[in-house]
Amino acid sequence: MLVDVHIHLSPPYLISDRLDYIRDEPGLEILYSDPKANLTGIDDLLRDLDQAGVDKALVMGFPYGYEERAKRHNDWLLEISSKYKGRLLPLAAFDPRAPWAFKHAEDFLNAGGFGLGELCVYDEGLSDLQIEALAALGQLCRVKNSVLLVHVNEPVGHQYPGKAPMEIGQIYRLVKRCQEVKLILAHFGGGLPLLATFKKEVRDFLSSVRFDTAAMPYLFEPLALRQGLDILGATSFVLGTDYPLLKTARYQKYFEKAGLRPEELKAINGQSAADFLGL
Repeated sequence: MLVDVHIHLSPPYLISDRLDYIRDEPGLEILYSDPKANLTGIDDLLRDLDQAGVDKALVMGFPYGYEERAKRHNDWLLEISSKYKGRLLPLAAFDPRAPWAFKHAEDFLNAGGFGLGELCVYDEGLSDLQIEALAALGQLCRVKNSVLLVHVNEPVGHQYPGKAPMEIGQIYRLVKRCQEVKLILAHFGGGLPLLATFKKEVRDFLSSVRFDTAAMPYLFEPLALRQGLDILGATSFVLGTDYPLLKTARYQKYFEKAGLRPEELKAINGQSAADFLGL
């Protein structure tokens, strides 16, 4: 089974009128005001999933700050996923700082949503306030037996659109607050797996988390993944493409450069996600 846990799927109205629709949405303006930044609809997604042989995909929108925009996109994901039940698994994205965020998340999960994500705050990162908000949403996911996918990124290196100001210690605090949650940290957890070499405590806390590979070919040398696998084992990592940013084939080449063994490739391509998410 091939599983992709990190796919951004856009409804037709957003694709056709993106500039008006992301106005006053700072995070989205940074990422998608450039017409060259891809927004992909259902037909293109299904074609690419078929071509890559992807059996199941977690699909999500964007962290809107306006409730009506988040609800419209997330309701569309529920609707479109119901037509491909079992293959497309919808996650609700929104700004976790919003006063309406918890109620919106609860309504989405009660309506059959698979989880929450990709949750992120691009301009503020993981302040104490955001960690508390995400931890509360994580507990909701725990009660609902749902997944929580959170955007994190490396704290060093070059700047790029969507890179939030955050430190490794903040990411680690979030992990400690979500120990009984089905938590997936995007983008190799911002490099957090590599810190598991320092202390047994870190390895123990990270054992309950999964780290996706979203954008890793842009952000980390293949050696980073190799080291992460050696430290935590292949079951800690899951394929996330950040589609349409990159497609599945690009990751398979990256995995080859990282020297993944057949059993590791099987795990990261789907078995780890299937076991973790109960697919």
